[in-house]
Amino acid sequence: MGISVPEHWRYPFLPSTNSYLEGLTIESLLNDYFYSEARALAVERLESSATKGIIDIEGPPVIEESDVVLGYVISRLILAAADNQALVNYVALSEARRAENYFNSETDENLVDVVNSLEIIKVALVGDEFSMNFVDYVKAASKLREGNWKLSNRGVKGGIVTLDRRTLVRLMREVVRQHLEELPEAPVEIKNKFEGPITELIGSVSKAFVERIGNLHEVVGERQAEAMKELGRFDLSKAPPCFNLNLLDLQAGVNLPHPSRFFITTFLSSLNQDSESVMRLFATAPDFKESFTRYQVEHISGKTSGTQYSAPKCDTLVSTGVCPGPNALCRLIKHPLSYYRVMAESERPLKVRIERMLLAALDKESYPDNLIKENLENLKNFDFKYSGDLPKRSLSSAIKEKLPSIVEAKITYFNGRTYSVEVPGNEKKLWISRAAITIKDSNFDYECIPLTDWRIALPIQESHYKSKKIKLVVQPIELRYSSNETRKNLAIIDLIKES
Repeated sequence: MGISVPEHWRYPFLPSTNSYLEGLTIESLLNDYFYSEARALAVERLESSATKGIIDIEGPPVIEESDVVLGYVISRLILAAADNQALVNYVALSEARRAENYFNSETDENLVDVVNSLEIIKVALVGDEFSMNFVDYVKAASKLREGNWKLSNRGVKGGIVTLDRRTLVRLMREVVRQHLEELPEAPVEIKNKFEGPITELIGSVSKAFVERIGNLHEVVGERQAEAMKELGRFDLSKAPPCFNLNLLDLQAGVNLPHPSRFFITTFLSSLNQDSESVMRLFATAPDFKESFTRYQVEHISGKTSGTQYSAPKCDTLVSTGVCPGPNALCRLIKHPLSYYRVMAESERPLKVRIERMLLAALDKESYPDNLIKENLENLKNFDFKYSGDLPKRSLSSAIKEKLPSIVEAKITYFNGRTYSVEVPGNEKKLWISRAAITIKDSNFDYECIPLTDWRIALPIQESHYKSKKIKLVVQPIELRYSSNETRKNLAIIDLIKES
């Protein structure tokens, strides 16, 4: 038995509400006096969602069901015109919470009808419990990966997952939220045709709401900039992909699962960021609650618990779904903090950088003291800095010069490796993450001194992967590899970014 029509005002996102749009045009919906109540409800719906995080729209007999449904449709048009995913996410959460309240008021039988009418997952009532195919469960709980939401913690029998009522209602809130975060972009010709009516509709809302939509990019940007400024010397360009992509989601208004939030907090705490600065980052989350977030952050960072939690290793980030997939450097390390430290290579003192470059080139398990001293003396005038106006040369010409040149080359070989060097009189080993590289123009390959600066190495690896040429700043260096072997190789000291 399908859901009854009077329930559409509760669940205006159901596919069956399309019946209210039969014979309607966008022009009449946005301009006809007959639909003025629906337009006012759309504004009210969005305004309360964006400012309070709740939607309290009554239905029959106070408000006609058709007005509620059409008001919802118009609110989606306004969101599409606003074209801001953060706002879409905030509203989606508010709509999902509103639906959750009504889910709780349904009988078990009616709840099944509502869930199945959404046509995303299918459930069945078995006694006082609800069952669904495990594929539907995985799809519905895809962003609820922590704790008991994992499929392995649910107990699958014959491909079926069984849930109690409370769990199903919470799961459906997530299903609705994810469903409403997807807002298809209208074809350009449709947007152009109805740009005027939509703009006029947005212009009719209250000033506060207009500013919220019109300046949302600026508002969110300021909030994000302020949060990042609070992090002091933290450098996003050195952070691993797992951190950067989760942070982007967070600042776009995505509700991150617990493992991602735990990772962001522990990662920043390990880099000596104070809990207040970390907490501000979470203020852009749609479900942000200051008191709860403060408790979690201060507990994890050790401010209130006395124990600072360590950032998870890469294996853990992979198993919990936090890792979005590794890049070339990720494959060489086992911990996200190691990634951050390796990416800080260019910030080391000049002599240390040259020493590490030499160790990468000599590739010895034990520290070659005499060779290092001799090469350091020969390179006492070398620097990674260069003047801004460099000549462009072929590789065959560049290797004959004494000063840096710009070359455009193809990467014919790239191989990353991390290894340790024993240092006499030092208990700790020196760890080197190096990239062996060969470059080519015309018909000749040139072996380069291995890179330890992964800010340069990563774009080079991407160029190698895509088989695309890349512009590099190179300088010839003559190195002594042993008492009877000296070779001249090209050192890559920078790359030229395409404008």
